[in-house]
Amino acid sequence: MHGSKLNQEATNTYSQSYSAKIAEEFFSQNDSISGQQIISITPVKQVNFFILKALFDEWQDEIKKFRSPYFDYKNEDVNQALKAFINTLSKHIQIDKEHFQPLLEKSVKATLELLYDPASYYTKELSKTASVDKSRELKASSKYIKLHKALFEDLWSRLNQGNDLQSAIQSALASYTDSNQEIEHITELFNSTLPLNVTDKQVDPEQFPMPEPLDTLEEIETVAPEESTSQDEINDEFEPVEKEELEAESHSINQQYKGDIKTLNQRYEEKEKAKTVAAALETKSLSNLKNNININQRYMFVNDLFEGHDKDYEIAMDQVEDCDSFDSSVELLVQNYAKKYDWDMNSDEVKELLKVIFKRFR
Repeated sequence: MHGSKLNQEATNTYSQSYSAKIAEEFFSQNDSISGQQIISITPVKQVNFFILKALFDEWQDEIKKFRSPYFDYKNEDVNQALKAFINTLSKHIQIDKEHFQPLLEKSVKATLELLYDPASYYTKELSKTASVDKSRELKASSKYIKLHKALFEDLWSRLNQGNDLQSAIQSALASYTDSNQEIEHITELFNSTLPLNVTDKQVDPEQFPMPEPLDTLEEIETVAPEESTSQDEINDEFEPVEKEELEAESHSINQQYKGDIKTLNQRYEEKEKAKTVAAALETKSLSNLKNNININQRYMFVNDLFEGHDKDYEIAMDQVEDCDSFDSSVELLVQNYAKKYDWDMNSDEVKELLKVIFKRFR
């Protein structure tokens, strides 16, 4: 983008070197990496979420292996046993350096491709399966996409309207005005670890130190969603999520909540009413807030909103659980946590948290 062409040789070399450096720094002090640590392993959020995506893709492939024509997987006892197994796995994500570094390298390459050549990225991603419902396939990955969000939404909308993959991608790119600021910011984040130069011209591979060769890799361990309490909860990890509206202007916390707190409640009421019937069913009341926050959401809330302070997050969720209304829960968060951690109230993370809390009081 910006007239730049992604150099594949330079991208491969950079991804190897960057991954080797990150892995070396982390595993020099740790024997393995947990799910909680993955979400902040690099300064580039997109890389971290692509690692999670790779893990959940592996989980999907592995869970299919449990299916067999010789056993009744619809049986209630079998379902309950499978749920218990999945819940146990989700709490024990643990990957050593040998198995983690290839995942990291793959995620760095995917991030650079999405950043500079989204047409190639989406073509590859949506061509992996034989599914004709490309819009559903794309929407299922929305929770992992952190770059070029407007392009993603436009592409999904065109696919949802029945356009074929290539014409949808070309049309979406033609109408998309990419963000110089976003690309520059991500470039700076990469540069903070290793200088990034993967576009326009051939880059000398000797510019980057090559990682030590790895031994033959064994199959990656399976990973599952955290704390699912029903089959719907398990499936929800890979179901499309509802499109979130983006606001053009950003405001400070004081400006955002100046005046009656009911203004926020009214705004969410209007959004909920505008959703489709399917989305409305998705927003049914939650009987237990924390148990209905999936692993990706929890990672995002703890790290992006509570700066990695698990204890504050747990206390906040318990306090919200005890509130008697959406208004009072939002006021509690604003007074006790939004100011403390300097939240951007228009950020995707805050909107996602408020969306979950809103469901709690419907």
